[in-house]
Amino acid sequence: MLRIRLHGRGGQGIKTASQILGTAAHLAGFQAQDFPLYGAERRGAPITAYARVSKNIVLERGAIAQPDILLIGDETLLSDPLASVTEGTESSTLIFINSRHPSPDLKKHYQLESLPVQLDISGLCQKYIQKPMILSTALAAVGVRLMGHIGLHHLLKAIRDELGQERLSADQLANNLKLAEEAFQKVPSFDLEFRKFDDGFSASHLVVLERRPPVDSVPVIFATGNMALRKTGNWRTHRPVIHYEECNGCAICYARCPEGDIRMDANEKPVIDYDHCKGCLICATECPKHAIEIIREVASWN
Repeated sequence: MLRIRLHGRGGQGIKTASQILGTAAHLAGFQAQDFPLYGAERRGAPITAYARVSKNIVLERGAIAQPDILLIGDETLLSDPLASVTEGTESSTLIFINSRHPSPDLKKHYQLESLPVQLDISGLCQKYIQKPMILSTALAAVGVRLMGHIGLHHLLKAIRDELGQERLSADQLANNLKLAEEAFQKVPSFDLEFRKFDDGFSASHLVVLERRPPVDSVPVIFATGNMALRKTGNWRTHRPVIHYEECNGCAICYARCPEGDIRMDANEKPVIDYDHCKGCLICATECPKHAIEIIREVASWN
């Protein structure tokens, strides 16, 4: 069995990437399983998806703790300890990072055990579909290519099957196929060996759970105002930046911010709390002077 874990942010197509990968494996004659793991958070929050590919029936269930392949769609997550992107990886884990930085620089900067595979798939997405943050097709293509054992024709058929449900136009689908083909060809194939210990999966003993009253499992928050401790600024994919030479202090951005992350300073100018700003960009949309610029959060280092 090969175990693949994908990391990205809500809205980047990470779940769809795992579906394409699983479908491609199924079309190539393998047993496959794919699924996402995320809560009720909004676009930009870190999410994880998984895929298992096996020559035998897949009996494992649940999250993948020790992946054979790690696909990182958003490089900034590597600097977020809460995302736990590299947790469970070993020196043998094949790591891919969507980045413009060379592989040796990535290894050194993030203190990785092995040299990662690198490709700027955001740039390819911009080239073919004009959406650099929609990574599903390209990330799936990279995963299929790294894994080996699956041909390009299986990948393209899987993309047609999965994206056909998204009601894309013929031109949009064609561009996604071109995107997948270039991403597939730009990374090496490793033809990874399937692990041998997936022939059977059974419980070693029966676990009988104790019946407890429902109140014991009810989450109770005793501390007041503790949401301020959860810094959700790392959910952002784009950052609003105020140009104060153009700002007239009308406070419309302050009034429109749904999270209350903008305050007015002593000079009656707005100040953004980047620790909690999730990047909804309503402030930039509502600013009558167009004094708020939208800047993409490209990477966690220059």
